[in-house]
Amino acid sequence: MSQGIYAPAAGITGTAAVHKDSSVFVSWASACQITRGYQQIDDSTLGLASQGNNLDATRKADGVAVSLGDGGEGTLTLSMPIFNGPGADFAVFENGFSANFLELAFVEVSSNGTDYFRFPTFSNTQDSSQIGTFGNVEASHIHNLAGKYAVNYGTPFDLDDIPVDSLLNKNSITHIKIIDVIGNITQSFGTFDSQNNIINDPWPTPFASSGFDLDAVGLIHVNGINSIVERKKSLSIYPNPFIDRLKIEIDDQIIGMQLVSLSGALIEIGNSKELNLSHLSTGVYFLKITTKTNFYVKKLLKK
Repeated sequence: MSQGIYAPAAGITGTAAVHKDSSVFVSWASACQITRGYQQIDDSTLGLASQGNNLDATRKADGVAVSLGDGGEGTLTLSMPIFNGPGADFAVFENGFSANFLELAFVEVSSNGTDYFRFPTFSNTQDSSQIGTFGNVEASHIHNLAGKYAVNYGTPFDLDDIPVDSLLNKNSITHIKIIDVIGNITQSFGTFDSQNNIINDPWPTPFASSGFDLDAVGLIHVNGINSIVERKKSLSIYPNPFIDRLKIEIDDQIIGMQLVSLSGALIEIGNSKELNLSHLSTGVYFLKITTKTNFYVKKLLKK
């Protein structure tokens, strides 16, 4: 499979995958309510998914998960709200058995338990032919969909990615909802990303373990746990759009940076906080920054 423009699978340079033992996690979601979906959305006679239970979606990721079924949901209520800190604020774990067998899900958050807001999603996987029951999805073709990484590796989510809304307090997120992506590519049953691209993932999966398998949600920025110092850490990249030069201001130690073009080409830039990018062509780029305590993926526009 060809490489895409987004972060690749765990273990590959530039990945955004977060291992379950990472020190960035300060807590784990501990309460979950499950609404099961059918094993196969177009054949209700098979019944609902039934693998696992709500407790399997709580505590530290361990590879034991609850299966949501086609279009099923898992809603996690947080005992201590999370806040919008620097970089990723939480990560969702699935129990995929390989780097390319990816069962995907939408992620939504709420600060009142009633109004939910979905992370913008991106799927560049081909939609001309259905990915089969045990077929493969290339991780670098998808972004902001849970299930992007195999067992033991979480998919990170940054609250900065959700547009500002008066009904969402990003500094007091109390609920996280995981909604299975129905990987069927027909208009009747398919689900779509934020650009109205139909999302293609392994389907059908007519088993008790059908659909997204929710293992855990690791919390990174938690009110009452993280220090005031960490709350004040910030990242600023400007100007954006830019013409030739780019400045990076961050209250953390930069370990590595990568610039990736829209076509997926890796552009060497080093780790300087002042970049001369006058040699680049006009277009869209993605800047990936790894720091001592976090990681970031920011979209840039070169005029």
